[in-house]
Amino acid sequence: MIKRELRAKTQRIRDNISQEEKITLDNMIAQNLYSWEVYQNVRYIFCYVSFRSEVNTFPLLIHSLNHGKIVSVPRINIKTKIMRAYIINDISNHLKPGNYGILEPDSECVEADYSKIGLIITPGLAFTQRGDRLGYGGGYYDRFLHEHSKTPICAPTYSRLILDFLPVKENDVPVDYLITESGVIRTQRS
Repeated sequence: MIKRELRAKTQRIRDNISQEEKITLDNMIAQNLYSWEVYQNVRYIFCYVSFRSEVNTFPLLIHSLNHGKIVSVPRINIKTKIMRAYIINDISNHLKPGNYGILEPDSECVEADYSKIGLIITPGLAFTQRGDRLGYGGGYYDRFLHEHSKTPICAPTYSRLILDFLPVKENDVPVDYLITESGVIRTQRS
């Protein structure tokens, strides 16, 4: 199965989770993340801003800010195809609709100090136990993760989207941990 077909299939699986079940699963995933030692011990994070049927990161962003963490989120430049991280202090005032309709940090936000980011929380459509990640095809996260591959990378996901195999390229950056409703899975990359 080629990546385009696999993206469509995994997107359908995620989109077909009922709203009621999604709320339950998202809460379980969030609780597993909050109790995870790596998250608890890190002060500076980078986290995606959830969109559509992705695991909801808004509670995580609020939790992190309320617990004194420095939170950075992505802003993309559609012309250069580059994604950068910007610090937010308040999600209701600092996030505005950006490219693709995804909320992004506004122009008041300052760029993150990448040397201080201790955890990257990335989205994806599907993953493997090895840590392979199927993205959306734009390459923004692939380039960002490659640039920051020495920082621990985790991905919140539903257990049903952990597959046996994904077609990956040599330069694709796998994740170190998967955060599911069942717990934290350390991948074979870490």
